[in-house]
Amino acid sequence: MNRWEKAVAVARGKESNVVPIVLQVYGLVLKRFGRVKEYDYYQNVKLQLESKIAFQRRFPDVINIGMGGFPEYGEGIGPIPTAFGGELKWMEDAPPYISKYPITVPEDVDKIAEAGLPDVDAGLASEVLRRLEYFYEWFPRDLREEYGYVDGAVCTGACVEGAALSMGYDKFFVWMNRYPDVLHKWLKISTDWQLKYCKAIEEIVGPCKILWVPDHIPHMLGKRQFQEFVLPYFNKVLGRYKKALRIWHNEGSVGHILEEVDKIDAEVWHFGPSEDIAKCIEKTHFCLQGNIHPPDFVKMSPKQVKVKCEEIISKAGARRLWLSTGGGMSPGTPFRNIDAMVAIAKKYEKK
Repeated sequence: MNRWEKAVAVARGKESNVVPIVLQVYGLVLKRFGRVKEYDYYQNVKLQLESKIAFQRRFPDVINIGMGGFPEYGEGIGPIPTAFGGELKWMEDAPPYISKYPITVPEDVDKIAEAGLPDVDAGLASEVLRRLEYFYEWFPRDLREEYGYVDGAVCTGACVEGAALSMGYDKFFVWMNRYPDVLHKWLKISTDWQLKYCKAIEEIVGPCKILWVPDHIPHMLGKRQFQEFVLPYFNKVLGRYKKALRIWHNEGSVGHILEEVDKIDAEVWHFGPSEDIAKCIEKTHFCLQGNIHPPDFVKMSPKQVKVKCEEIISKAGARRLWLSTGGGMSPGTPFRNIDAMVAIAKKYEKK
């Protein structure tokens, strides 16, 4: 089996003799390759491709899902808001943010409903799909085959969080109580567009084999709100791709609703550093991906990295585990620390 096949086997509970290293390394770190600021990195698809290839060649024992073979433009936050008329603001050396919301009053949702779903290439999606075509044409075949990149790899961008970012988090949370029917109407529309967007990605990369869903909304909610306003819409997207390996990325703390989080229809949870591994094992079904705090990872010595990795592996026991940082890798991460992580994973691999 190649590295990706082994990682999938671990995630599905069919392999226990290997500890895959599966990271999330993207512009915050990869901009170092071109010695540019983030804005310049995000605007240059050729530099992105070269950076991702260089990182993978440097770390052949690491899998970088879902940013390893996917172009970056909008940090996953932009597709839904901009498809419906929102605007993105670019920063010089930081991730972009939504600067104009398409929804400000309940009547805006009615207008959106009357207009019908936007085209799949509305807003930022047009540029993302164009860049994905470029990656499909030029990403090296050997890396695609070994690490599961590009072919059949679908990165959704934020799902429910994309809907929240279309109006601002404050309105999203307030409307749960003040205008719940309006919010459900909007969530249905945004989810339907998200599925349309995923289909457009599949038309470029082929039928979905890997579904990567970054969405941080659950850790901001209680049990009832999660059950009503998140889970049905998550699972509407995830449920379309039951044959794929589905990865949910959320490093925020959801320890207060673990039993509900367990109902998310995904195989892998990229979880954060605040979670208790033992409780996550007890109360959820996921293959756990994590969970060293990324800012701590920057400051650790290689020896400290090895101790922390051994602690995580020990706590997970025979449980399905992808060794990783508990979230996207932070700027300034020393590459020697990734080397240390690789060394520990190799120590636990049974030949």
